[in-house]
Amino acid sequence: MLGRGIPTLTYGLRGISCLEFTVRGPVLDLHSGVYGGAVANPATAVAQLVASLHDDQGRVRIAGFYDQVEPLADWERKMWASLPDGEAATLAETGAEALWGEAGYTALEQRWGRPTAEVNGIGGGYQGEGSKTVIPRAAMAKLSFRLVPHQDPDLVLELAAEHLRQHCPVGCRIEIEKGHVGPAYVMDPHSNFGKAAQSALRSTFHDEPRLIREGGSIPIIQSIKNVLGIDSLLLGLALPDCQIHAPNENFTVENFQKGIELNRALLAEIAGC
Repeated sequence: MLGRGIPTLTYGLRGISCLEFTVRGPVLDLHSGVYGGAVANPATAVAQLVASLHDDQGRVRIAGFYDQVEPLADWERKMWASLPDGEAATLAETGAEALWGEAGYTALEQRWGRPTAEVNGIGGGYQGEGSKTVIPRAAMAKLSFRLVPHQDPDLVLELAAEHLRQHCPVGCRIEIEKGHVGPAYVMDPHSNFGKAAQSALRSTFHDEPRLIREGGSIPIIQSIKNVLGIDSLLLGLALPDCQIHAPNENFTVENFQKGIELNRALLAEIAGC
């Protein structure tokens, strides 16, 4: 849900593609004073590869990455612009100092309707207390890509791997391990079942439903659609401060009770479709 008491229909989810890459240089850690300046540093190479993923406008620089991306519909941009201030909400929810993202899109559009490339982990070299002047023999990073409808998760991994290979600095070699993938999901919220969901939300919360996509991924939703040819109605009741996946993840009793009401109303509405 967008907030307490705000009825929300989520009609889309981003997909996901993951990979891990390792950059290898010398066969052992080297003394940075003895060999520094003459031997490529894998940790520096990883930093350069990570930096190569975006331009200074926040766009992903992988060739072909946007080829399957369709523009957001006018009604979507209008709907999302009518919601509470997405920039302020994003700052409040994250505690970030400032926003950063693809130029030309609002924070909600960036989070819900645009694809991304993110670094989920990075490491290499000495990690202990104080200094140890080494050129590490290897360094690594973990990447994930959040995808929008029509982007092929496997193709995105191929494009990303080729980008990394092409940009790997001289003197290093790169190893790429592809991870899990899942497609994006989207339904028509103006379909009969979408209207039924909105009607159930309206009668439960006595307010007009907001139509949104979400930035997270539930790959099986699209698999269900592919196999059975049916859509899923995503009427989640978690609040923005639910701390999803954290040790203190929470769900309000109020919304638990509203969920019972909502499901009763939804079944009644679907019966009339």
